[in-house]
Amino acid sequence: MVTLPDTTFTSSMPLSEVLEVMTKAKILSICKKLDLYVSPNVKKSETARRLAEEMLDQPLAILCTLCKNELQLAKDFVDAGPNAYLTRKMRKTFYKLQKYGLVLTYEDWEKHEWRMLMPDGVREVLSANLPGLLTLVEKIGRVPSYKELRMMIMLDSFMHSTE
Repeated sequence: MVTLPDTTFTSSMPLSEVLEVMTKAKILSICKKLDLYVSPNVKKSETARRLAEEMLDQPLAILCTLCKNELQLAKDFVDAGPNAYLTRKMRKTFYKLQKYGLVLTYEDWEKHEWRMLMPDGVREVLSANLPGLLTLVEKIGRVPSYKELRMMIMLDSFMHSTE
């Protein structure tokens, strides 16, 4: 999780800069969890840049790892727009959006709340894929794995090409 010292930050920060704050081991751990490949043989800044590119190129890989509640949180970020901080009660476990560095978090210890900010690039990419995935989740009752989703998309395109 990337924490902020205050809430004066704006959402215009690139994802690669957010990831670069993390350790290289953490960046590579995110790659593994999302099943994205980035060579471990480059410097940390290059690793962060490449992971950011992969994450922004394959948003469904991210969305398919989230539970229904986190998909709703992502939708709330999309609906809120730029520079909007969302407030949630602090939890013992972090949201995956926090673990993956997709949101920046200010910890308000007095109110026991997180104020989270999603970078514009992430919000824009997720907004294109989120409505369709949420519709699918409502239809089948669960979040499909990325592999299942790719198979559904392939079968759907195959069925439409034979008509």
